[in-house]
Amino acid sequence: MYEKITSYLDYFDNGGLKGNELDEKVKAFAADFMQSGLMNPDAMEAMGDRMWLSKTELKNNAPSMSADDACVCLSAFVQQDAFIPGILTDLVQQGVIPQILKRLKELDS
Repeated sequence: MYEKITSYLDYFDNGGLKGNELDEKVKAFAADFMQSGLMNPDAMEAMGDRMWLSKTELKNNAPSMSADDACVCLSAFVQQDAFIPGILTDLVQQGVIPQILKRLKELDS
């Protein structure tokens, strides 16, 4: 169910992509996520309800997230990137998005 978006782990998890290459993969990930049917239009409000206040909290909570929680986070990140360009790239580099994608991959198996 999540194969298309979790396939980005190959690019995001090893830290091998940098600069423009990483930016291009992040843009492709955002586009694929928006087209996946997993996008939550109320994600920003839902994130506030969950009270995850830091990247560290998100990263630490990722291994136990439900699929809904993971998709809410990813939706909120994609939405935020429209207003704060580069946030998705930062979240990949900080390991937050890779942790969430790992969880979705785990839930998919």
